[in-house]
Amino acid sequence: MQNPRRWPTIVILIAMQIAWVFVVASWVVWYIQYRTVKMQPIGVWDIVIITEVAVLFILILLGIYILFILYQRQLTLMRTQLHIISSITHAFKTPLTTMQLYLETIRKRDLPGETREELLNGMLGETQKLTSLVFNFLESARLGTTNRPYTFTTIDASELVRTFIAGHEPLLKDVGLELNLEEGVPVRVDIDAFSMALANLMENAVHYSPESPRVGIRVWKEGTHAFIEFSDSGIGIARDNVKDVFRMFKRLPEAITLWGSGTGMGLYVVKGIVKAHGGKIWVDPNSETAGTSFLIRLPLART
Repeated sequence: MQNPRRWPTIVILIAMQIAWVFVVASWVVWYIQYRTVKMQPIGVWDIVIITEVAVLFILILLGIYILFILYQRQLTLMRTQLHIISSITHAFKTPLTTMQLYLETIRKRDLPGETREELLNGMLGETQKLTSLVFNFLESARLGTTNRPYTFTTIDASELVRTFIAGHEPLLKDVGLELNLEEGVPVRVDIDAFSMALANLMENAVHYSPESPRVGIRVWKEGTHAFIEFSDSGIGIARDNVKDVFRMFKRLPEAITLWGSGTGMGLYVVKGIVKAHGGKIWVDPNSETAGTSFLIRLPLART
């Protein structure tokens, strides 16, 4: 389906202003000439009629302008829907196709135990990707409501990171991890939700690293806040695009070039989860890493 053409709003506004000025001016000139031919001077009622007609023309053209604005918004909505459908289809199709290939290979061939184990691990990794996609959509829907039934638990931030690592072995198989975890940093979080946030950050690091991904996770505390730094060796984010990456369905051009598949929901969900826990996440502009460094700040739990 070809995307409909979207005319710039400013062009439409200028064209309409020129049109109504021309129409009203033409009518006024004609009316004055008509009265002159009739040898009748312009009176008060003539001025009232001219004013009323001019206002009528303005209101009509204003209504047309509003219709154009609504049309432009409808085109934007249509483009967004097409993008969402395309992104979702592609994001689900890739892991499903890979899993089908693995299953057919296992069924049709007598494979050595090591190869079979490798294929099964690959299937687990693809299953984890699908699970992450589904959870992202569910979480994004939940973030749009005021009712967020999180189950908060007090846990050490270092233990939270280790729990995430233990539960995402397929995702971390080819990732070089560097951990710097300070003990005694209690936070009150929903462990499953926060593990999803860390998984989204990890998936970005894996997808947008041209070579073998390297990820550093650091935990420490300052004053009344706990900090989790998540840095990678990926392509990085330009300073002008730092705020855009947390918007729903927003994907940067360089990210699309390197990794075509994606929904643009990962960092939006991460920000929503962190915010729901009373925290804040941002891209550290002073990071010394070659890629991107995300900083998460959470309030320390009372012990």
